[in-house]
Amino acid sequence: MPQITTKVLSFAVLGVLALALSGCGDANPQASFDPAAGKHPANWLPAGHSTAAEEDVNGCAECHGQDLTGGIAKVSCLTCHIGGATSVHPVLWGGLAYALHGGYVGTNGTATCATALCHGTALTGVTDSGPACTNCHMAGTAQAPQIHQWGKVGATTAANIAGHVNYFETAPRISFTTCRNAVCHGTTLAGAFASGPSCIQFGCHGSGNPLPAEN
Repeated sequence: MPQITTKVLSFAVLGVLALALSGCGDANPQASFDPAAGKHPANWLPAGHSTAAEEDVNGCAECHGQDLTGGIAKVSCLTCHIGGATSVHPVLWGGLAYALHGGYVGTNGTATCATALCHGTALTGVTDSGPACTNCHMAGTAQAPQIHQWGKVGATTAANIAGHVNYFETAPRISFTTCRNAVCHGTTLAGAFASGPSCIQFGCHGSGNPLPAEN
């Protein structure tokens, strides 16, 4: 009788393990998890996992833990998501990452940004993930970007005004889309919240068109 009981218990334990492995691999069909290999497909990160997580984050919890801080996979989502397991950036940033990231980097540095799966180890961008810093910053380097090609940090208002006047008067075939977009001065140059001011306010360009026709 003890031998039969031991066998029954052994089969039960094996059954539970099999179900656990099956659940980890099959609960989320988008995951394409290979239980035999013990990993996701090669193109899983950075873009592949986000679609699956948005559709069924519980499928991730089975392997990465209910709080997504490791689980049996021993891989925490917080390794990349600095705002919590389901938020890439700090939650309070909301849709204002373009305006609030500067203060964060000034306090915390770029260690959490400059990774192979976020903005790239050299901050030059990662396909289907974080863009290069120079996509928005017109000057400087990725590690020390400068918003405009004139007026260093701390420059006076007069220096900034003179710099931007000179830029538009001398730069050949300027594409004003560098100014006219949702995160800089607004798509109509009426300003962007917590970012670039309106070009037609503050006594700068009056009520007229601040820019000539684009080349």
